[in-house]
Amino acid sequence: MTNELDVMRRLVDYHDHISPPRVSLADDLHRGRRRARRRRGLLAGGVALGLASVIAAVSLLTGNRAADHPQPAGPIGLTTPLVAPQSPLDVRRMGFHLDPKPAFEVTDDWAIERDLQQTNVQLGDGGPVLNVAVYYQGRSPELQSTGTRDAVTVNGHAGTYVEEIRGAGEDYWGATLAWEYAPDSWAEVSGRGLTTPPADLRSKFLEVAEAVRSGGPTLRVPVRLATLPRSLPAIGTAHSVSVSDVDGQWLWWLEVGDISIWATSRVGGECLGSDGSPQTAAFTYRGHPGCLVAGERIGLHLGNADVFLDYGPRPELPTEDMKRALAEMTVASDDRATWFDLKTALGG
Repeated sequence: MTNELDVMRRLVDYHDHISPPRVSLADDLHRGRRRARRRRGLLAGGVALGLASVIAAVSLLTGNRAADHPQPAGPIGLTTPLVAPQSPLDVRRMGFHLDPKPAFEVTDDWAIERDLQQTNVQLGDGGPVLNVAVYYQGRSPELQSTGTRDAVTVNGHAGTYVEEIRGAGEDYWGATLAWEYAPDSWAEVSGRGLTTPPADLRSKFLEVAEAVRSGGPTLRVPVRLATLPRSLPAIGTAHSVSVSDVDGQWLWWLEVGDISIWATSRVGGECLGSDGSPQTAAFTYRGHPGCLVAGERIGLHLGNADVFLDYGPRPELPTEDMKRALAEMTVASDDRATWFDLKTALGG
């Protein structure tokens, strides 16, 4: 049975990337492009004359009937850079999706942040979960400095794959594959685990990366916020919103200003402090049972969901205002057809 601490750990894993010291990905790609240019230069002189002869011969044979023949297929994979919005709350649809493949399953997870959009995929049946992130144009990932690194291509675009496996029984692994799919536009697949890594890890990462396509679904949120009291940060200052599926139960999270507002369909858990300590106070507000960890978190049970406000950085926030903000939230059913679009969910 999943408990609240499990939910929190999954949430942290969802947002975290591998975090050893990083080095610039651009340096890796610069070296790769330099090698590619050198190879192209050596080839060009040798084939140019022969190519001209072939073109001339084909022209004589075909005349002006080029339009009668199938044209080359267009580029595959990501093709359109993501332009950063004024706020993550301005986004209505994901900027990318993944083509279905038998090797992995796309989860219902998504997150919109100031620098990127991301989702998760699961390898195989019960295999590790990988994070897929597409950065807004002009913003790029960095790769850890440890581990082995290889130059790769993703749908013809240059990239770098970094892999690290360590432990006496090789019981830790971490890997990242990042590529520049358009000028100054980057995407990344990353993952980590505390078990023996899957066989042929790089090929699996490449298969996920090559399935990434432009354009994505409308964002749906299971919770709608009412107008927040003036003592709380304005919704317009939000810098991250996400929805994830945790063992068949949803988890919604909003980072607004310096507080977090979140909800989960996993109901009935204890209201715990950051150190795992139990609630310090229980109360009832507008008929809803609530819990309080002084200086950290306040929560309410709204019937089909538990909702929370983490206010640790702002101990001066009025308790009554926080209770009101939680009590006035509307929670949809588990049927995703009843969920709200992002603008409606955040009071737009």
